[in-house]
Amino acid sequence: MTKKATILSEKYHGIMVVLLLTAIVLALYWPVTGYEFIAMDDNMYVVENPDIQKGLSRQGISWAMTTLYTTNWHPLTWLSLMADYERYGLNAAGYHVSSLLLHILNTLLLFLVLRRMTGETWKCLTVAALFGVHPLNIESVAWIAERKNLLSTFFWFLTMFAYVRYVERPEWLRYLQALFLFTLGLMAKPMLVTLPFVLLLLDYWPLRRFPEVNRDFTEDFPESASGRCTLPGLLKEKIPFFLLSLLSVLITLYAAKIGGAVKSIADFPLSRRIANALIAYTSYLEKMIWPVDLAIFYPYPTSRPVWKFAVALLSLTAVTVFVAFKRKKHPYLAVGWLWYIITLLPVIGIVQVGFQSMANRYTYVPLVGIFILIAWGVPELLRTQIRRWCLPAAAVAFIMILSFSTWAQLPHWRNSETAFRHAIWVTEDNFIAHTGMGDVWLSRGDFQRARLNYRESLRIKPGYAEAHNNLAIILMKEGKWEEAAEGFREALKHKPDLVEAHNNLGAAMIYQEKFQEAAAHFTRALELKPGYAVAKENLAKLVKDGKVGIHE
Repeated sequence: MTKKATILSEKYHGIMVVLLLTAIVLALYWPVTGYEFIAMDDNMYVVENPDIQKGLSRQGISWAMTTLYTTNWHPLTWLSLMADYERYGLNAAGYHVSSLLLHILNTLLLFLVLRRMTGETWKCLTVAALFGVHPLNIESVAWIAERKNLLSTFFWFLTMFAYVRYVERPEWLRYLQALFLFTLGLMAKPMLVTLPFVLLLLDYWPLRRFPEVNRDFTEDFPESASGRCTLPGLLKEKIPFFLLSLLSVLITLYAAKIGGAVKSIADFPLSRRIANALIAYTSYLEKMIWPVDLAIFYPYPTSRPVWKFAVALLSLTAVTVFVAFKRKKHPYLAVGWLWYIITLLPVIGIVQVGFQSMANRYTYVPLVGIFILIAWGVPELLRTQIRRWCLPAAAVAFIMILSFSTWAQLPHWRNSETAFRHAIWVTEDNFIAHTGMGDVWLSRGDFQRARLNYRESLRIKPGYAEAHNNLAIILMKEGKWEEAAEGFREALKHKPDLVEAHNNLGAAMIYQEKFQEAAAHFTRALELKPGYAVAKENLAKLVKDGKVGIHE
């Protein structure tokens, strides 16, 4: 076959793969376009966010670039949601379409950048297909609040693509393109802080820029064999990326700290965090192989058997030692495994943010490393003629099984009720899910069922402020103002910066004709959340009715 015919054949195969991946992911996930908002984070990100609902105005853009709301700085995510609001308003279908398109683009970009680096069309197809259909990625696609995950991954893969182009022909413009895309990714979600380490892994394989593998450089990357590709040179090349990562880490920690999201060592001792992190590493791998009992929230266990920690530690150590010994002959093993280990570090729980022990969305990028390990490693295990016939069939079968699992589990994300009900069913002591179910029943006016769920949440976690607040709302709706006020105070005792509790307590104080105290709580709510429209209206009404003086 001539070189021109080979190029045409590769181009034809690439187009067919792109069309195939698009069709598979689109068909599999199309039902999400009929799903609703989830009353967990979607309310903060869209439904009850007045700044998002201002659209792409000068004021809205300024807010997006400066706010630390939701204890994050991710202006591109806010701008993306603003753009969707301008087109779709509060029609959830439009947001789901945007998220689905981003997931399709991420799947295609993953295939294209891997093929650009390796030239292995069918192995890259396997990795991209596993990424596109795996049930662990449902959460990122079907949950509108996870737009940040999809958008940041989009820029992650674009940065990789730009970096490969830079390696092919080192020029400052190409380098700056990669750095610019990396910056945009950090502005969508700080998950990209580990990308500089991944670029170093790619230098090792498949780009083969490390000194110890210089002899294996291919004609595709002749510049890589130049003298500048020493290990110090490769590290120096990444310094701007590392500096941006450091800046993003500092901003993220600051936002989480002032927002109260970072949990103290007293609440989550370091020994528990380390044990949970090691078990989470193995649990994600288990769910990758056997993706069942997936939930919107996994509660942090009060205790774990010592044997689980021991098994996790021994398993992770054994795999790490194995890939270290095999790295020269099979470099993809080390790259795939370290990709998984390193990219999970920011969300593995050593710095505990929130109450979850793990989350499916955290594996969106990390499992790519394991998929690479599978796609390149399994063929190496089957060196006989069996490989030619069995391997494609096995790969197709595995992808079809995962697709069926995704299709079967996707309806759990249809709305808030299905998401929380399923979480309660497949997990134990899930106080977040019980509170969510209470919110569902409260919104429908079923106070009895709502009360039962809030009380169950408080049985599991007596200090959960949101459940105290919502239980007090029921009392307020029943006209029990004094009891409701005590409930709101209890919520504020556990979480003094709970904006809704301040506003609700202010409302309860009005009915008890304690107007100055009511005004103080409305004011405090506005200090915590300046754009909080309900508190602003309540305070303005007090002033208008002459119950209190004008508050600055």
